[in-house]
Amino acid sequence: MPKLRYKEHEKKERKHSRHDKGHRKHKKNKEKPYKPPTLYEQEDGWVPPSSSHKEDETAWREHLFDAMIDDEGQDPFYTTYSQPTPSDTMTEEEYRQHIVNGMYRRTHADDIAAEERRQAQKEKKRQEREKIKLEQERRHAEQIRLQEAYLRLKTLSSSKSDYAEKWKKLDTLDVIHKKDIPWPIVGKTFSLDSVRSFVVDSAQESSEMKKHVRKEQTRYHPDKYLDG
Repeated sequence: MPKLRYKEHEKKERKHSRHDKGHRKHKKNKEKPYKPPTLYEQEDGWVPPSSSHKEDETAWREHLFDAMIDDEGQDPFYTTYSQPTPSDTMTEEEYRQHIVNGMYRRTHADDIAAEERRQAQKEKKRQEREKIKLEQERRHAEQIRLQEAYLRLKTLSSSKSDYAEKWKKLDTLDVIHKKDIPWPIVGKTFSLDSVRSFVVDSAQESSEMKKHVRKEQTRYHPDKYLDG
């Protein structure tokens, strides 16, 4: 009997031991965190890449950003945010056309630049023609002014010669007619301006001019024509 009890006790211990192992295994599997499957398992001896790759990528991004700045011609943030958004003041159709025009200018930059040069050259030639035209008009106006001045001087000289001849004949006439009276006028126009142009000579000094005017006044004094 003692030997039988020993075997039963041994069986119970083995059974209890198996139960404890199964319980611990179940608990261990329950507490282990879930790990999703990966496409490639890491091989033994695998070492993570160094930080040189990240440094190369950072340098490449900085180079790209600098190229964007050069392409924009200034700070891209300034270009983007300092100007009002076109869509804020445009209709949908106007904004669509704005985008189309912008794309066209980018894809046809060389053609647009060439056309602008042609237009600038055309405008330059137009301005040169306009300048030549204005110069010709100025010369023509100056020529007319000189011709008019020459005609005035010629008319004044002829009027003074005729005036002097009439005064000479006046003393020999027995009967004086209206046509025989020498009037101090330029041409045949009797007016204040005509008399002033005839009597006043701007080339003379003030004292000489006064003497000349006084002489002309005495010629028409009434006492000169009264019978004694």
